[in-house]
Amino acid sequence: MAKRVAAALCLVLVLAVGAAAGAAELSRAEYVTQLEKICKPRSLATTRAVRGTRADVQSERFAVAAAKFAKARRIFVGTLSSIKKVPRPAADRATLSRWFAALERETAYLDRSIAALRAGDLPRFQSASAQFFRQGSKSNNIVISFEFDYCAFKSSRYE
Repeated sequence: MAKRVAAALCLVLVLAVGAAAGAAELSRAEYVTQLEKICKPRSLATTRAVRGTRADVQSERFAVAAAKFAKARRIFVGTLSSIKKVPRPAADRATLSRWFAALERETAYLDRSIAALRAGDLPRFQSASAQFFRQGSKSNNIVISFEFDYCAFKSSRYE
């Protein structure tokens, strides 16, 4: 009898712990809300950081444009680091893993764009920035059902 009571108590304890863990699980809507709170100020900061970049490139002020893109990269990497820490909804973990991998590729293309600007290599910059913008669109397509606003890639933020 004592063994049955102990086994029943263990079962109740396991179920209680499982229920508590499930209660802490975020829904997709809660996840999006948390990420948007992180992304919004940083997205706006990125827009301010790169303001006038197109004119800088057209006027061949590559060092100025490179500095602006480098600042945008620091903001992007910081944002990525922050949003990676937010617990992901269980049902969306695979999708979000693909999204984060795509965001890492965006960072690589942004690095190539900056390197090309620093080298004063306009054709290489144009190629790298086109890849960066394409990758941003691919990243958006992965999480289109999440309906991100500030966490979504928008090429207009980099002009």
